[in-house]
Amino acid sequence: MRSLLALALAVALAVGLLSGCDTLDCADGGALQASFDDGTGAAATANRDAFAQGRRAGLALTRADGEDEGRADGYRAGYADGFAGSYADGYAVGWRAGGAAGSGPGCDDGVAAGVADGWQDAYDAAWSAAWSDGYAPGWDDGWTAGAATCSSTLRAGDRPDPEDVAACYQRGYQAEVDPFAYERGLAEGKRANPEFQAGYQVGYAAGWPAGQVDGAAAGYQPGYDDGFGAGWDDAYAAAYTSCYQQAYPDGYADGYDRGYADGWPAGYDEGYRAGYDEGARC
Repeated sequence: MRSLLALALAVALAVGLLSGCDTLDCADGGALQASFDDGTGAAATANRDAFAQGRRAGLALTRADGEDEGRADGYRAGYADGFAGSYADGYAVGWRAGGAAGSGPGCDDGVAAGVADGWQDAYDAAWSAAWSDGYAPGWDDGWTAGAATCSSTLRAGDRPDPEDVAACYQRGYQAEVDPFAYERGLAEGKRANPEFQAGYQVGYAAGWPAGQVDGAAAGYQPGYDDGFGAGWDDAYAAAYTSCYQQAYPDGYADGYDRGYADGWPAGYDEGYRAGYDEGARC
């Protein structure tokens, strides 16, 4: 039953993806709507059958089955608990070590970036200001020099395409089908099975301590590694920002004069060309 549901879902998904941006109307009140409704009805029946099958399987499980599943679940829960505590301890130690290691590189990079950005921003600002300052006299000189040169959709009642009918059926099925109906039924059967539940409790209690020990042994190093990385990043970012802000004014001061020196002649030349063209209009 589960394989049939999976196949139906795969077909439905493929149809949905292929239809993408089409204009197929499965709520037309006619044949397409009826096909869509047939699909939803078939899916509802399949859901009920899968749930019932899963519930019967759950009720058929034995005490030994419960012990096996309980032991596995207990181990996983204990492992997660032990891992979390050990991970937290390792993370704290790693974060402090990473913080001590990250501040130096962060400051070095911050200084370099602050000087470079300050210089570039100052250069750009000075170049722009100088360009404006140079443009006006350039225009005047250019004007003087230039002036001197002057001695298909379906209709109602049409039979629908069989492919559209099939597509609407699959859409209806997809809209209703529950791929987890069997699993829900299985869980319900387990809950209603006293032998399985009794074995599950015994197995869970036995599995949890072993999992907790293994989890505690496994958690410290990943915690330390992640903590070190986070501590390094935090210290790097803080040092970078502080040193960047301190270095930026130095870079800005050095870049302004150079930007002005380059910008003025560029503005003058542009103004000269524009002024010349205007002055040469006779």
